[in-house]
Amino acid sequence: MFRALGARLTLDYKGVAGVALFEAAAQRTWHWATSGLKTATDLLMEGEVQEDALKVSVVRCDSGSRSLCRVIVYRPDEWDPSILWLTTVDVVRTGDTVEVGVCVEQDLRHLRVPPSPLAPPLVELLHDFVEEGATAGTQQLRATPDALVGSERIDSFVQSCLLDPGRRLPVVLFSAMKEEDGVYPPDAGNPALTARELCGLAHVFVMPRVEDSHRLTKRLGMLSVYDGAVRIYWPRLRLSDPPPRHPLHLRQRLNTASGPAIIRRVVEAGARSYRPPDGTATLLATRWREREQDRIAAITSDPDPARQASLLRDELLRVIDAKVALEHEMETLRHQLVFTAENADAMDSRLTGRGPARDPSTELTGKPAPTSRQPTAPEPSDGASRD
Repeated sequence: MFRALGARLTLDYKGVAGVALFEAAAQRTWHWATSGLKTATDLLMEGEVQEDALKVSVVRCDSGSRSLCRVIVYRPDEWDPSILWLTTVDVVRTGDTVEVGVCVEQDLRHLRVPPSPLAPPLVELLHDFVEEGATAGTQQLRATPDALVGSERIDSFVQSCLLDPGRRLPVVLFSAMKEEDGVYPPDAGNPALTARELCGLAHVFVMPRVEDSHRLTKRLGMLSVYDGAVRIYWPRLRLSDPPPRHPLHLRQRLNTASGPAIIRRVVEAGARSYRPPDGTATLLATRWREREQDRIAAITSDPDPARQASLLRDELLRVIDAKVALEHEMETLRHQLVFTAENADAMDSRLTGRGPARDPSTELTGKPAPTSRQPTAPEPSDGASRD
């Protein structure tokens, strides 16, 4: 599977109980997932519903002050039925706070560039959560671009948004062309459409006046944006950051593919950094344990000893198979971890200018280590040197 999208939203409303908020979010996700299914019920139900190639699976778990509702949708692509999209929506409640995680994966049966996973139903789901006041970290989410007008607004944007350590999503800032206020290069893409596509994935701002870009340049220096350019500010921005760390798309270099490229860059960055909401794995393990306990209880309650022994034997073989598969997966992950650590060391050496540690034998003698391509000749003896 190839992860194509990842988004995490927080729903925390004062005066609204977390249980009611959790049930409403889970019910809304169920309606989105079962859109077009004739056999689906109006109320959320645990289990599976399938019609043709579309399948919806629901898992629920309650444990004290925490709850989980996982909705998994298997949906073929509208344009290419050979592509299967797997969308997982996790709604997790912890006290009165509800967090929603959305992950979209693609079945890699074709080794080519995947299409954009932002199908209209998914955009609609994210818009519903954002319209209800969802946040990401300490920042409020919007489905429309936010305009920066005036010096006070620029100062607030820099201090309360760009430099906010609690900001988790990138900021995409469009600047107007210097010839006319409020006009943006067509090749940069429509800011309103970009904000719609990146709803829940980024904060989109527009700077319609040239004088405001001068104010922003005084605050950010080389990290500013101006004259129709578009810049992406990644989270954890610092004024000492090198400018290339935050991509700047200059007006002179924009083309018809620049708008979709900016959107795809943000989407891919969110997919790489996505992690499910906190507590998801624990609640899933709790639910799996409950299911296993119910199955073992059903086996041991069988009055027929022979059938009970046969069922227990099958269950033992299943556990052994799962254990072998888990050990193989752990060994694979161990090799991947070692390979990643070696690559990280190599990259660190390349960035810092420090090479790998020298061989102690060559370091003591002061002579270069012999290479496999150029074998060294034997050293002359004392007698030969005197001759």
